[in-house]
Amino acid sequence: MRPFLHLWRRTLLPALCLTLAACSPDGSGSAEAAMAENRQHIDQADVTERQENDASFLVKLTSNTLLTIELGKLAQARAATPITRQYGTRLVQSKLALLQELRQLAGAKGLSIPAALSEDAQEAYHEVSQLDGAKLDQEMLALAIKTQKQDEEAMDDMRDDAYDGDIRGLAAKHLPPLREQLAATEEMADEVDAMP
Repeated sequence: MRPFLHLWRRTLLPALCLTLAACSPDGSGSAEAAMAENRQHIDQADVTERQENDASFLVKLTSNTLLTIELGKLAQARAATPITRQYGTRLVQSKLALLQELRQLAGAKGLSIPAALSEDAQEAYHEVSQLDGAKLDQEMLALAIKTQKQDEEAMDDMRDDAYDGDIRGLAAKHLPPLREQLAATEEMADEVDAMP
């Protein structure tokens, strides 16, 4: 029995911790750093491709959530239309709740997720933030739609295909509200585009 316990502690337990938990409990760094840290831990354990996809999904969803929060804050502060400012408030509230859930899930699974925007997201945000007036509203909504569509596709896949049941559950739980949010964003973008 003792040799089994020794084997469990030295080899199986770390692999189990990696597959069920994640590396950076504080969630520090960018999406690129989180992916690199997850890859390093994955290389050290017998992890399946589906488990790697779970980690990638959480990193990308967190990165998109961070970008969407920043877009919502931008809308609150500088949108030209009242409806876009109100939309920004709702967007920030819903995405902050999702971000908290992502942080808790990643911490429980031992996976690293970003705490800051990826380089691509920073660049996209910077381009939008340089605009003014109706153009700001239009481009901010267009970027929000693009991000939400990426999340919708990923959640649709992961609600069935994720290795981890909790990740499948998160995707299944957040897919319907995301679809509603995406439809509302597209409708608002049409309204903003139609304004003089």
